[in-house]
Amino acid sequence: MKMVVGLGNPGSEYAETRHNLGYMVLDNWAAAKGLGFSRSADYDYIVTGKAVLIKPTTFMNLSGRAVRDALTRWDIEDVMVVYDDLELPPASLRIRTGGGDGGHNGLKSIADYYPLEELKRIRIGIGRDTARSAADFVLEQLSESEFTALKPVLAQMSRYLDLYIKYDFSQVLNEYSKWKKSYSDSKKSGIVSPKEENNDKGL
Repeated sequence: MKMVVGLGNPGSEYAETRHNLGYMVLDNWAAAKGLGFSRSADYDYIVTGKAVLIKPTTFMNLSGRAVRDALTRWDIEDVMVVYDDLELPPASLRIRTGGGDGGHNGLKSIADYYPLEELKRIRIGIGRDTARSAADFVLEQLSESEFTALKPVLAQMSRYLDLYIKYDFSQVLNEYSKWKKSYSDSKKSGIVSPKEENNDKGL
């Protein structure tokens, strides 16, 4: 069985913050399919086919506890995590397996229970504001322009989730490669192909 983990913080005050993009991706996917989440002590979840999608409700820095509990509940063979990334331009994507935690508290917590080198990951860029601390920036509400830019990204992410659930991570990578080529020279708002600039710091 496969597992998709969308990282975020529970509660309405965090619902539309930059740090909750993992939640938003799973919520958008579920809404499009008319599915609702069930609730357990440490996460909300949907079981579909041979996959389970979870949103840890432990707050970001304890996300690993939810992952640990899900790993014991289901026979999980593969894990993919979706989360925000300060080091990528806003509304950009990067997909890979392995790497470090990049300073992300959710990944730091997951590393306590699951090897990061085996973790499939999709990072969604939120950019960085050097005038503010990272903690303040990620917990700030998304602006209207950021929401607009993210709409096509969320739609693309739903496609990736479908491919991962039905097939495997290699199909996600294939689709991602096509997407990058298609938009490599595009200036369309909200669709930005990430620059692969030998930035393999696991960010």
